[in-house]
Amino acid sequence: MLRSFVELRQPADRNALIAADDGHATLAGGGNYAMPWHWHDCMMFILPSHGTVELKHEDQRKGTWLSQDRFAVVPADRAHQTQAGCGAHNHIALYVTDEALRRLDTGTGSLNEFRRRTRTTALVRRTSAIRALQELSMRSDIGAYGNSSIRHALSSALLMQCIAEVITGKTMPATSPREHGMALVTDLKAFVIRHADQNIPLDALEKRFGISRRHITRLFREDTGLSIGEFQQRARYENACRLLAETDLPVGEVAFRVGFDSGAALARAMRRIGGHSPSDVRTPMARSIKR
Repeated sequence: MLRSFVELRQPADRNALIAADDGHATLAGGGNYAMPWHWHDCMMFILPSHGTVELKHEDQRKGTWLSQDRFAVVPADRAHQTQAGCGAHNHIALYVTDEALRRLDTGTGSLNEFRRRTRTTALVRRTSAIRALQELSMRSDIGAYGNSSIRHALSSALLMQCIAEVITGKTMPATSPREHGMALVTDLKAFVIRHADQNIPLDALEKRFGISRRHITRLFREDTGLSIGEFQQRARYENACRLLAETDLPVGEVAFRVGFDSGAALARAMRRIGGHSPSDVRTPMARSIKR
């Protein structure tokens, strides 16, 4: 089945379209995403933002997993199949025509190396610059003024950064189902750290990541050696140490901010995890200030 560039730049779900012109289009995907075998008359870059995507293509029909550390470049007319891995996910798919690439080749610089590296499907390292541009492109809080122009500029910058990384960066090997599981754990850890001050029931994680409580807890312990609760306590401990060292907030206020019920609860956790008290962390700071 052919999905042409004309079709891609005018998707049925207009909310999926981030930006498009006559040479490239950027779309967001997520949820229970699955696309059976098809091909495009343009090149595709697919970049997971959260969770994982399974990619099968002519050169590797058994499939490979894409996660936050890598993206894929699929040449035009190359048959492929994509679907979300287990758990919540979202991604960006960026499409660029050969004519647009020729314009870049003429106006920006030679794409000979890029074309050499993308004769077949390539997996490429996803750098911090690509990650930042991708996150900005997917934000929903861009103001009304200039919204379309801003999104187009971000989409163009993301395309250029991906091309640059293909030319100069590191290609990546295919990943296994186990690495897919570890990518889920990476997302879990980031989520727990971001919400360390809150109670996080396993039911909420099951709903958020779309996998069973039993699977979540097993994967998490295999990777970290800790339960999710123990990992959260350590995140709270580290946040508390930072606030104690960098501020003069009362211990009770620090405890409340990082997620403990009281200063006493914080002190017990600090003794259990780090073998010291809140005052042990704060005293070196006070001495340095006096000097």
